[in-house]
Amino acid sequence: MRGLRNALLIALPVALACRLFPVSAQQPVGWRGDGTGKYPSAEPPVTWSRMSTAVEGLRFLDHKPSGDPPPAGTPPGTPMPDGVIRQWLVLGLVPFPQDARLEKETLPGETELAPDEGQATAGLTWKKATLPTAYLDFARLVGKPADAVAYACAYVYAPAAGTFRMNLTFVGGVRVLLNGKSSPNMGGARSRLDLVKGWNRILLKVSPGSKAATGVADWYAVPVLHGWAPCEYRQTNIAWRTPLPGLAGYPGAGGQGVGAPVIAGDRIFLLSEPHDLIALRKSDGKVLWLRRNSALEAADATDRLHPAYKEAQAVAAKLDAMNTTFLSGAPLDVQFHEAKAQLERDLQKAMKRVDAEKFTPGTPPDVGFSGFTPGTDGQFLYAWFGNGITACYDLDGNRRWIRVDRRAPVEHGFSSSPLLIDGKLVVFMRDLMAFDAQTGKLAWQIPLVEADGLNPQGFFHGSPVAARIGPVPVIVLGNGAIVRAADGKSLRTDKETGNQAVASPVVEAGTIFRLPVLNSELILETLPERLANPLALARRRIPLDLSGYPKHYLPWYLSSPVIHQGLAYLVNNAGVLTVVDVHAGQVVYQRLLDLDPLQAHNEAAARGIGASLALAGGRLYLLGNNGTALVLAPGRAYRQLAKNKIESVVMPGHWGERQERFMANPVCDGRRLYLRGEGHLYALGP
Repeated sequence: MRGLRNALLIALPVALACRLFPVSAQQPVGWRGDGTGKYPSAEPPVTWSRMSTAVEGLRFLDHKPSGDPPPAGTPPGTPMPDGVIRQWLVLGLVPFPQDARLEKETLPGETELAPDEGQATAGLTWKKATLPTAYLDFARLVGKPADAVAYACAYVYAPAAGTFRMNLTFVGGVRVLLNGKSSPNMGGARSRLDLVKGWNRILLKVSPGSKAATGVADWYAVPVLHGWAPCEYRQTNIAWRTPLPGLAGYPGAGGQGVGAPVIAGDRIFLLSEPHDLIALRKSDGKVLWLRRNSALEAADATDRLHPAYKEAQAVAAKLDAMNTTFLSGAPLDVQFHEAKAQLERDLQKAMKRVDAEKFTPGTPPDVGFSGFTPGTDGQFLYAWFGNGITACYDLDGNRRWIRVDRRAPVEHGFSSSPLLIDGKLVVFMRDLMAFDAQTGKLAWQIPLVEADGLNPQGFFHGSPVAARIGPVPVIVLGNGAIVRAADGKSLRTDKETGNQAVASPVVEAGTIFRLPVLNSELILETLPERLANPLALARRRIPLDLSGYPKHYLPWYLSSPVIHQGLAYLVNNAGVLTVVDVHAGQVVYQRLLDLDPLQAHNEAAARGIGASLALAGGRLYLLGNNGTALVLAPGRAYRQLAKNKIESVVMPGHWGERQERFMANPVCDGRRLYLRGEGHLYALGP
């Protein structure tokens, strides 16, 4: 253990210094910058905001309001500028037979319930609950889950009548009543609230979740209010906000802005659904160029002789016209997104007729075909898409090479970003494939998992990361495998069993940090100083107990940690922060974060908090999936510096209209923080 501590103390300043050099072939960037999520030369802002004036005007009260109007000029109640009601009146346990229906009355006259603290109903007493987060955790508030329901009532003041959206995460069943009437469900975990001017009464009736996954039922609701389009917004510390193509109406569709951008020089680059590579000017967010990487572009001379290829070209010409509209800076409305998506489907169908085996992309992954971070060495861009297409461009958008390599799909799809290492671009698609970065030719290929089956053993979703054993560049994979970059030789065979590992590993100062999906533990493995056969790694397992916190199905880790000054910072999909002393092998503290999470099974890649942490300017940046971000001071005690929120509506007027979700990890550069939402790229700072 002392050796590990000394290695960390010696190597961390060296690693820090290396990351201060400009992007180059020796120091390329991609997934989370260099894979650690650290941006030591950046000084991004601590605070920013984009909130609707309608939400800013809402207030809540900790007791039943009187019928008297508030004094003139005195707004009643407590402001809720983040859309979170922090004081409720709760009642439970109310017996609820297993065959009962939530939409039917359980308590006589429940639609008219308008309680106050201490009031008795059905032999139970309404109690005040003051919340540190948006979580109404009934297991803590009223008791262990049973054949029962709980009620929660809040009084919200609106200075004017208006429509709001309530994102409502829950694990069992829920009934939402506004002023005695059922609120319409807008799909999944969203409800519509038509608030009247003055006081409004929100009543939630919530049943526990299932015990199927873990044998322990959860029982909670997470209500968060957002404005309904059209909205008037007030924003601070947002330099620019650029709309992006690739949106889909259905919230559970693949894609939706999962891939983070990379920066080279004065430009910022990202992928967009289903196969677009986009360049923007870093200073003002102006779109400079867009390059399509579809099967049409990847077709060879033989493919282009097929009659269907001309059909594909005709569809592509229409897409080019739409892309020109996007490049002009014109607003992107619902009709644009739906028309572009249809043309993309038409293009896929035409190219499938050219060669079904070669050009059938399969079901879109949860992250979409574009849910990846490109790589750059400062001179060239390298992009890989979930349809098996890989391409290289210079920074001005001139293509150097393109190729297509297809493998059978897996459940939830491929979601590993490519890795630039040792003059090669490495991608994972059942096989691990390395292409010569200059020519695109296959350098080596090794099978990692079975060629067929939706859930092959050893499969992982996380991105490969670079490391060194002595002077030898190696690739560390999400299932624990280690591969030599020069020739693809497998250096370690005792990789983890199981499948669906999501979080990408982190390599810091010669130590690998991994979060396997099925075990609540942090695995630490020390790389040796030189190659040996067999390769032996010292391994430690640090248990992570999350049983005292809410979970959605399972307490998975989707995001990768940040390691800083001997502490590991981990955030799971429900928003629980765990800080671990990696030297002592102990948990320092845990906390349920005020991140306003949105979780539902039909949200694709957005079902839970999945954006990885970032460290910049000596501060931690933790991003929720609902527009909320926390800035923390690192250390052995919790210290929150700011809670920030971006409110934005995507697909307004469509049945899939929603608060914009955020799934891509933050990227820091200079005095800016870049956040990629599903519909926009934001530059935060001056």
